[in-house]
Amino acid sequence: TIALSLSSKTDKLALLALKKKLTNDVSESLPSWNESLHFCEWQGVTCGRRHMRVSVLHLKNQTLGGTLGPSLGNLTFLRVLILSNVDLHGEIPKQIGHLKRLQVLDLKKNNLQGGIPIELTNCTNIKVIDMWDNQLTGRVPSWFGSMMQLTKLLLDGNKLVDTIPPSLGNISSLQYITLAYITWKETYLIL
Repeated sequence: TIALSLSSKTDKLALLALKKKLTNDVSESLPSWNESLHFCEWQGVTCGRRHMRVSVLHLKNQTLGGTLGPSLGNLTFLRVLILSNVDLHGEIPKQIGHLKRLQVLDLKKNNLQGGIPIELTNCTNIKVIDMWDNQLTGRVPSWFGSMMQLTKLLLDGNKLVDTIPPSLGNISSLQYITLAYITWKETYLIL
């Protein structure tokens, strides 16, 4: 019981720290995220019934305007992260690699910059990576080819360059991929 209570407190503190970054510490944003409600009742938060840990964070189509803070990595039971069209900027934190249960990562239609963090390879259960329409730079990582559960990879509308990594052809589960509007060198990919 004590361990469960401490784990729940970890999730609550992680969410509060995340709120500060997501909203640029604007107190009017995410008004339900306060002490009057249990964090599992906060807007966009779903907890697993068994452990009362955050399993889904679903905040889309809001004007939050902040960044993704490193405290995101403390939500270790998170399976679904949907922060699409919430006006995020900055880089994707490396701590995202701590989310080993993560299955869906949806960060589309934001203004995220920088490269795609290699720490995502630690998310071995990930099935959907949707990061289209951001400002991500660098290459499409060849290490995506090691993500054997991946069914959807959407990266179009970013500032990615170079060739399509042949390793993407190794992902037998991949059903849908979009890489349009990327500056390519001529390459061919056989899936």
